[in-house]
Amino acid sequence: MAAKRSHEDLDGIHESRQPQVHRDDPKPAKKPRREGPPKIRKQVHASSVNAVKKRIRDVTRLLSRSEDLPADVRLENERALAAYQQELNAADEEKTRQRMIKKYHMVRFFERQKATRTLKKLKKRLLEATTGEEVEDIKAQMHIAEVDLHYAHSYPLNERYVSLYPPKGAEESEDKQKDAVKPPMWAEIERRMEEGTLKELRYGVREGHVEKPKTVRQKPATTKPRLASETQNSKKRAEPGERVGQKERVPEPQDYTLNRRERRKAMIKTGALITTKAAKKPAIHEPMANEVDNDDNGSDGGFFE
Repeated sequence: MAAKRSHEDLDGIHESRQPQVHRDDPKPAKKPRREGPPKIRKQVHASSVNAVKKRIRDVTRLLSRSEDLPADVRLENERALAAYQQELNAADEEKTRQRMIKKYHMVRFFERQKATRTLKKLKKRLLEATTGEEVEDIKAQMHIAEVDLHYAHSYPLNERYVSLYPPKGAEESEDKQKDAVKPPMWAEIERRMEEGTLKELRYGVREGHVEKPKTVRQKPATTKPRLASETQNSKKRAEPGERVGQKERVPEPQDYTLNRRERRKAMIKTGALITTKAAKKPAIHEPMANEVDNDDNGSDGGFFE
């Protein structure tokens, strides 16, 4: 066996592949990073707002221009217009909600963290309290801190957020912060805490709002109604051989240890299988044979007699 040649002795590399084989800089393992901020992808709503607006324009033009529309067609278009308008309002509300969440996310987060820290400090002070007046005072402060925490968390997401605490540049003492007037939503959240309906308030469900029950539309029956003549014909077809009943009959268990001929003989003996064609067909010519016999028995003589 010939010795293997070294890599330096190989001269069979094509000129086009010389830069790929004999190059000094190694191939980068990863793609180079892009410089600059990443591109913000536009969020697309589930139901396109532009498509809904186009449908509203089309239906509005149809109702305004054609005055001679039938009553049922006009009613159907008016219902469709109301549904499209409701869908457009829902899309606008969702768009506003997403914008408010993005705008006030950091403010809500910082105020939630501040209320959490205040609540932890008050719990430690409560364990160290000795007098009854001090305990009552700390419990009242804890209640305010809990409401502040729920305020930052359960404030309606589709509304402009009103901050609880003064801005960073303002210099106020703790006593002034305690005596500061709370926003109107603070009392609403305090009441909702007792009722246990903070989730509805967070997602924009206010008092007097009643959710409509979801109606399930039943699809119309696709099968055509059978005529009386078709039912009579089906009955007539089923009468002579009674094959409909034979299909519904449950077959008897068979012994598959026997071969086909032995099983056939066993079925003939038990009557499960009819072999002759004459036995399968109804006896049509029997009345004629009986008539011939009766004529022979009661004959008065004939040509051959």
